[in-house]
Amino acid sequence: MSGEQEHILDCVPAGPQGKEQFPALALYINRKVDRERRASIEAELRSAGMRGERIRAVEGLAVPGSLTHFFFNGDTQCSQLSPAEVGVYASHLMAARIVVDRGLEHALILEDDAEFPPNFMQSLKDILAQLPAGWDFVHLCGNERFATKPVARLEQSRTLVRYSRVPSGAFAYLISRTGAEKFLTPSKRFWPVDTDLRQPWRFGLRIYGVVPALVDHSDSFPSTIATGAKGERSRLRRGLPIPSRHCWTGNPLHTPEGLYFNLKTLGPLWWARCWLQNVRLRIGRKLRPQGEAQRHASIL
Repeated sequence: MSGEQEHILDCVPAGPQGKEQFPALALYINRKVDRERRASIEAELRSAGMRGERIRAVEGLAVPGSLTHFFFNGDTQCSQLSPAEVGVYASHLMAARIVVDRGLEHALILEDDAEFPPNFMQSLKDILAQLPAGWDFVHLCGNERFATKPVARLEQSRTLVRYSRVPSGAFAYLISRTGAEKFLTPSKRFWPVDTDLRQPWRFGLRIYGVVPALVDHSDSFPSTIATGAKGERSRLRRGLPIPSRHCWTGNPLHTPEGLYFNLKTLGPLWWARCWLQNVRLRIGRKLRPQGEAQRHASIL
């Protein structure tokens, strides 16, 4: 049995009898000790009438053997990621490996503190129907603070978009098989998973998103994704380290590769429009009262 298969546990029963099933598998990541979180996300899935499977989250540096090359050089960790961040990242890689190994067309990947809106399954079907061919990844979470390019109108007053800067957060997303294959490209992982997903040029990912976000964090549980064993945030912040040789500010999002990717993704006209809008948004944030500005501050 492979390391990934050892981490797959039981299925979540589907919703009420007769309720239509969503044509994609939901994989949710959950630590063995987080029983209340497991009950919460399973209740969300049942309410939505969706089929799901639990992935037992990787605990810290106890990474399955088939994934160690992403985080270690021999027995030495290759990054300054905290043990919690390594475990979270490895869990998401495990989910991508399952999508590839099972030959799934796509899957819904969740962390166990995700909370769905009403008519969640219908919203997902609408998104899949509107997505262009060749998509790799769809952000369903994250508060967008930067300009976007609209792609298609969705139900519930939402819009399918391309990002000028991908938002943080990785607790709810759709991923295709080709997207999972790209994300599994052998390379060392120096940043938390949501930071790497904000750098789609590193993996060649065609990333889309939903604005406003479709999935939110449950208010019932504090987030443990970016904290270490003692509840401390990772030391891995701006300038520590700089994985990209061409990262000019210490922020991995500020690279020539990222600039070229955005120009290609958005097109020159939309890139210019988004750039101007982002300038206005930054100025507006700087003019906010200090307390409010801190609440809206970016992670990076």
